[in-house]
Amino acid sequence: MELFFQFREKVLHYKKEGTGEVLVLIHGFLENLSMWDEMAVELSKTHQVIRVDLPGFGNSDCLDDSLSMSLYAECVNQLILELNIENFTLIGHSMGGYFGLELLKICPEKINHFILFHSTAKADSEEKKNDRTRAIKMVKDKQNVYLKTAIPFLFPEQFQSSCSGYIQKMIEESKNLHSSGIIAALKAMQNREDNQGFLKSQTSRKTYIAGTFDPLLNVAALREEALNNEANFIEIENAGHMSHFECSSETINTFLKLLL
Repeated sequence: MELFFQFREKVLHYKKEGTGEVLVLIHGFLENLSMWDEMAVELSKTHQVIRVDLPGFGNSDCLDDSLSMSLYAECVNQLILELNIENFTLIGHSMGGYFGLELLKICPEKINHFILFHSTAKADSEEKKNDRTRAIKMVKDKQNVYLKTAIPFLFPEQFQSSCSGYIQKMIEESKNLHSSGIIAALKAMQNREDNQGFLKSQTSRKTYIAGTFDPLLNVAALREEALNNEANFIEIENAGHMSHFECSSETINTFLKLLL
């Protein structure tokens, strides 16, 4: 079911499917809630699945250029309150994991299991911050050129042919995005805090899911990070950063086992 809610006089889009224990799915950068389509079909057979278009993405309005990870978290927390959700499992893909850490700060008592899906609790390195500054400039100057470059880069070379349909779909969908929404997200990622100490202190169940061939996040570094933060670690061997597209069946089975 496609639904909408209001946050700070803006309209945000979400979907709700299935019944049972609640599972909240948060998409990554340059994505929208449709990234979960294949996952939601299976997961909604056993859970109530709620997925949200974050501000500036999909069918949700932009907020403003001062958007932060904590503000993303506030908007989804409002939805959780409106739906009277008492507890849930949260899965955040990439940027969605960064947001999820801020939501965990707002309502730690409600999140039974927090899953960082191809994501990290670390802040951006200085090199990565510089990369985001260049990306912001490129979005301002040549948004479509940026999208045609940035989206394929999410997939390692060995998956670009088999995932070409998904890549083209993401590029076409992203052409409809307003530059202010993309830039706000880049700034929010660039300015986010290092949340490793916070994550380690949390007593709820915590899991990292990583892809062996992830071009953005080193799998060995993520394994060590999970260990340091007292979290479970799962490596999907036939995947990069986008395992929900690269090997959807294996990824669905991974989720189903985690949700038992």
